Amino acid sequence: MYTSKRPLPLNYRWRPERVHMGNEIVRFAEYRLYDAKKIDASNAMMGLLAGAQMASHLLQLTEGSETRLPDVFPQVQHVKPFNVPTETVRQVLQSADNHLGAISVPYSLELHEDFLKTCVDLLVRGRMMTPAQALSKTTLAVLHSAIEEATGESFSPDSIIQVDTLRLMRSCMIHNGGRADQALVDQIGRWTPSAEARWVKLTKSSLRGLAVGDPVQFGHAELILCLAVTKSLARQANRILRDALPRPLWATMVVEDVLSEHPRSSPHQLERLVYGQARRHYKPLQLTEAELSTAIAAR
Repeated sequence: MYTSKRPLPLNYRWRPERVHMGNEIVRFAEYRLYDAKKIDASNAMMGLLAGAQMASHLLQLTEGSETRLPDVFPQVQHVKPFNVPTETVRQVLQSADNHLGAISVPYSLELHEDFLKTCVDLLVRGRMMTPAQALSKTTLAVLHSAIEEATGESFSPDSIIQVDTLRLMRSCMIHNGGRADQALVDQIGRWTPSAEARWVKLTKSSLRGLAVGDPVQFGHAELILCLAVTKSLARQANRILRDALPRPLWATMVVEDVLSEHPRSSPHQLERLVYGQARRHYKPLQLTEAELSTAIAAR
């Protein structure tokens, strides 16, 4: 067991907080980074959507005028190349929903895919997957199933149906000229009533009846759905890792987490920081003093 040069106070006792495992997530370093990126991306996307609508509303004041945009806002950066009448600009802004959706939904899916790759890397560290297996599981289409196969746990089937539908819609946008292909139509045919109900609840419409060649669009509603389903799946992946990864690996990750933020900590400081980090971000695991001390000694 690890022993620091400076002893802890005589009245100090390691007391991991008692929690119910239930739905508690472990806020390990990579998960916190993913969560922060999702929040930043969501705020930026919603800000752009709101800004477009506010600007469109403001330009109603110039309705019927032939005034061009640079004449109305001469001090705004990047406005000069957009030398068109304000009414044209307003029409563009009113349709910004679909354009921003076409950008933001794929971006949100990419963030989720990157986090799932992190989960797979942790499964490799936990010897639940081989490096070769991980190399063959690098796309959003297979990452969820790869985690399920390695751990014996399952994601929500409805969540998988929804994210796979969004993924295939993205593929149609990028590779099929924004038109539905057979893969997307087949995927919609596999919808369960509960998956469709969730889709309709958030988007106010259904894709039932979509045929090959029909236009595929992303808008504000699809963005909301994408943010919701990827958040849910990330939390599900977190709970799967929480229960599947070996406890010594979790203890090692706590130590690595602290050292990444405090690389020059003294042995005594490291011990205190590790205990604090375990309580703050890793408390659902209820790591013991012995487990953490072993990880500190092995660093």
